Amino acid sequence: MSWLPRFPEVKENLGLSNGEFGTLISISAIGSILSLFTVGHLVHNLGVKLILSTATVAIGLSLILLTTTQSTFVFLLSNIIQGAAISAFHVSINAQGFNFQDRKKTHVITLLSGFWSAGALVTAVISGLLVNRVSLHVHMIILSSTLLVVMLFLISASSENLVKPNQNIETAYKITDLFKGFQIDAIVSGALFCAIFLEFSVGDWAAILVKEDVGIKSGLHTLPYILFTFAMITGRLTVHHLLERYPMQLLVKVASLTAGISFLVGVNTTRFISHEYKTLSLVILSISFTIAGLGSSFLGPSIMNAANTRSQLPSSVVIGQLGVINTIAVFIMRLLIAWTAQAFSLSIALMIPALLLFTVPYFSKMFKRV
Repeated sequence: MSWLPRFPEVKENLGLSNGEFGTLISISAIGSILSLFTVGHLVHNLGVKLILSTATVAIGLSLILLTTTQSTFVFLLSNIIQGAAISAFHVSINAQGFNFQDRKKTHVITLLSGFWSAGALVTAVISGLLVNRVSLHVHMIILSSTLLVVMLFLISASSENLVKPNQNIETAYKITDLFKGFQIDAIVSGALFCAIFLEFSVGDWAAILVKEDVGIKSGLHTLPYILFTFAMITGRLTVHHLLERYPMQLLVKVASLTAGISFLVGVNTTRFISHEYKTLSLVILSISFTIAGLGSSFLGPSIMNAANTRSQLPSSVVIGQLGVINTIAVFIMRLLIAWTAQAFSLSIALMIPALLLFTVPYFSKMFKRV
């Protein structure tokens, strides 16, 4: 997450336009798809520890290359590797989360997503503060090297509690099962894509929007992203209190519409404010991003929980198969965002994820079965 607030520097380092940079970033989907298609089965057969360790090494090394190279070809290959590694880590750690949830009979997936968002927020704050103070290269090399050691230590220390390799021959997954066992839950896949694409868009473009469209060059250009993430943390860590009073189906409808309206209003309003009133634009964006983050916070984790409940497959396989469909859709939509920004403006392009949120209530019927 550390390099997202520094995307403007990465783009300048490569000498690319918004369309070209967005395209290269989106190509990480190739690695993600390959990983999601296979890693669920590998986790089931080989266990969580091996996959987590391998993914951790790949994430650290690829991030160093992504932020130090000036070659678009090296950037392209590194981005594909990082996409595969992040997806492998995602499948492994969520499979571990579902295993814990099944053993303890308690909902933890949304809480775990909240803790992840907390880490993302701290990272964004630190990265924003380091802009114009510490070079991108030094920041990423030190951070990646340090966290690589820490994460491998934590994985090793937790090894006794991690999901072990499957020992039952009857439930082992073979290469042919990757294809004949692939299932598409259209309701879940559609809901997940429409619910979480706003989070992708904010991560990809928020800093660039504030820096280039609003005209704020200092570390404050990360403020809307930071507030968006803080709101997501708050929502994910507290939504269980609302579940005691309201059904999930109602919460999903209200939250998705509120988030979409807020984001749409915020992005459109700043288009008509003069660059002389940068502070006003920043305040409006900050408020709209905060409301949007709060409204969309629990949608993704709740939908994944519903997907696991609706399927008879192992959780690692469910996560991987769902991820394949979602990653393909996100890849296409990221390209659309990038080239819409290139052809028109970034503020117009960012209307797309807000409009997608308006479709989430249509899919909320899935929660009737959870």
